[in-house]
Amino acid sequence: MTLRQANAPAGMMRRLGRLFDSQTGVSIIVAMDHGIVGVPGGFHDPRRILEAVLGARPDGVLLNAGLARRCADLLADRTSPALVLGLDHVIHRAQRGVGAGVAHVPQVSVEEAVRLGADCVKTMLLMGDPDRRAMAENLAYLADAAAHCRLWEMPLMVEPYLWGEDVPADPDARAELNADGARIAIEMGADILKLEYGGNPARFREIVAQSPVPVVILGGPKRPNQRETLANVIAAAQAGAVGLTIGRNVWQDEDPVKMTRALRVAMLRQDLDAAVAELA
Repeated sequence: MTLRQANAPAGMMRRLGRLFDSQTGVSIIVAMDHGIVGVPGGFHDPRRILEAVLGARPDGVLLNAGLARRCADLLADRTSPALVLGLDHVIHRAQRGVGAGVAHVPQVSVEEAVRLGADCVKTMLLMGDPDRRAMAENLAYLADAAAHCRLWEMPLMVEPYLWGEDVPADPDARAELNADGARIAIEMGADILKLEYGGNPARFREIVAQSPVPVVILGGPKRPNQRETLANVIAAAQAGAVGLTIGRNVWQDEDPVKMTRALRVAMLRQDLDAAVAELA
């Protein structure tokens, strides 16, 4: 998979070039779109946290439109990271993103993302919802978003979201649902896949190998310790992932800057001891 193809549209090529490091092909994205479900622990002052994270020079930050507007000055420097803008979100059964996803809600249009200066947009593909009509509506939304992205030469990141009531507990079955989501996202026009690494390394490696677009991993819930987070990133990188979008395991860490730097070392060098050393 080549990030910059000679026949790629100019706008697409430029935006992908801002998101992925030109020397390594890797993208370290700090996800800060969690406030859409309320006030997660450690995320009470998003502007202060964003300022701190920018000190680690990530390749991108994932924000919702409101925060992107309010913090535009922090991203105005020519060396600022790429802006990945969330287009939608999922409402869960309980407050603050707890429980199964029950509804998909659009937030902002691709055109508004262009006005905000986004370099990429991210949307969700609901996987595991027993209501097939809800899935049909989600696919129609995704098809429309993909069409507008092509019009504006805007990279589209799609996250197969495994949070419906029919998501299996068995790791192997969940890995198959993840694979289905990846394939559907590609068929719908994804330029980047945002996937969970999961508990089946062999299946994840197959998903990455079969993908014609870059694969970045999501962070998921806060992990018990930093070492586990870094080990998960290394395993995903060894399976072919070329980036990450991690939130809670960065801004809920006692030192988000050091954790961001450690994640880059983990992705690039795939050396756990070297990555842990960045935390000292």
